[in-house]
Amino acid sequence: MLGDLAAEIAEHLIGLPLDYGTTIEQIAALLAAEPRNRANVCAVTAVIVNDALADPFRETTSNRWRARIPAWVAPPMVGVTVRRMLSLDVLVRTGRYVRSTDSKGKNGGKLMPIYALNLAAPALIAARTAEQSAA
Repeated sequence: MLGDLAAEIAEHLIGLPLDYGTTIEQIAALLAAEPRNRANVCAVTAVIVNDALADPFRETTSNRWRARIPAWVAPPMVGVTVRRMLSLDVLVRTGRYVRSTDSKGKNGGKLMPIYALNLAAPALIAARTAEQSAA
C-alpha cells in the first residue's frame, strides 16, 4: 500500500533544475505587469525568494525578510507582491503561523503565516520552458 502511494506521488513529481539562477527574474517577470512597479516588485521578490531558498524546507515568513526589504520600496508593494505570489502559487501557505515581530507596523504579536516557495508552480514551469525554448 505504501509502495503504491509512493508510486502515485512519483507520477506527479516535476523535475526541477538544480540551478535556480534565474528564478528571481522569472518570478519578477510574472509579477511586474506595471512597468513603474518593476523595481519595487523585483526588490521584494528577491528578498523573499532568497530567504526561502536559504531555508532547507524552502519556507519563509515576513519576520525573516521584513528588515531586508530596501527602504526605498513602497510599503504597499510588499503586500501586493506577496498576494500576487500567492495567487500564482509561487508562495503557498503552510497552515502554520508565527508571532509577528513587527512593532513598527503595529503587528507585534499577531499571527503571521509561514509560506513555502513552490518552485513547481505552473507559472514558473511555463516561464522555464519558454526560457529554454528561446535559448
